[in-house]
Amino acid sequence: MDYYWNERTDPAYNLALEEVMAEQADAPFAMLWRNRPAVIVGRNQNACREFNAAYAREHGVAVVRRMTGGGAVYHDLGNLNFSIFAFETDANRRYVDFAPFAGPVLAALRALGVKAEFSGRNDILVDGRKVSGSAKRVHNGRILFHGTLLFDVDFEAMAAVLTPPQAKIEAKGVASVRARVANLKEFLPGLDRETFRQAMERELLRQFGLKGPLPIMDNRVREAERTADERYRSWEWNFGESPDFTFERTRRFPCGTVTVHLDVHSGIIRRAAFRGDFFGSAPADELASLLSGCPHRADAVRAALSGADVGRYIAGLEPDSLADLLAP
Repeated sequence: MDYYWNERTDPAYNLALEEVMAEQADAPFAMLWRNRPAVIVGRNQNACREFNAAYAREHGVAVVRRMTGGGAVYHDLGNLNFSIFAFETDANRRYVDFAPFAGPVLAALRALGVKAEFSGRNDILVDGRKVSGSAKRVHNGRILFHGTLLFDVDFEAMAAVLTPPQAKIEAKGVASVRARVANLKEFLPGLDRETFRQAMERELLRQFGLKGPLPIMDNRVREAERTADERYRSWEWNFGESPDFTFERTRRFPCGTVTVHLDVHSGIIRRAAFRGDFFGSAPADELASLLSGCPHRADAVRAALSGADVGRYIAGLEPDSLADLLAP
């Protein structure tokens, strides 16, 4: 088993790197890494129903879709991520649960004195509270297992960004399940983030019989940058890959109540409709038609409405207020 420490904190690059590493590795490996504040969305999820877009924009929280399934999670520098790679074998092919792959991480936590246990499908618990969630992907005979270690995560930010604004979103895909969480710092008094990382690294190296982390090869760094640009930094992957869904939101304005209904396919608005007790001098369907073919993201919606006399269709409503209603 090889071991790597990835010191970069760009979530798009980091997800790209572990994908590249898993595709090109010639030996099993473990890797530790951190992300700056980000919502990491599961492969089969509708991104719009998983996070508060306004909060994310205001606080600079990135939103990136990963290759593995499961629910959306919040990362920041108080969270230590791990990746475990192995080749598929007759033995591990039979693993229905994730526990065997989490073995090195679980053993490292226990060596530090944390009474951690694997629970359910993909969680590590301490005193009944979740300190780690994980996900797995099997592709072309290669297994990538990765997860989180909550050490000193900002739970207020987590709660704020993983709570979408009130909207009715009906979609195919997997919705996140909220759980009682705890920071490992509570169980490891006296340790700061870097000391915890070093302690986990030391225990993994001891398990694998290694003297230190291996350098990440330059060609893999270059390939990860390319993959990040082409996929993990693209709106098409992070939002366009969402399953088809309907988006409905109602808001009370001084001019009356306005309800918007959108049918969204591959991240693109295919049909829009406005309903409510508002007044207008022209049919609201004409305004709705401006949104057909528009990506369902804030800047695109504002661009589609630019130049439109919104008050002609919904008397007394400003374009920015309508854009806020429509945006995810």
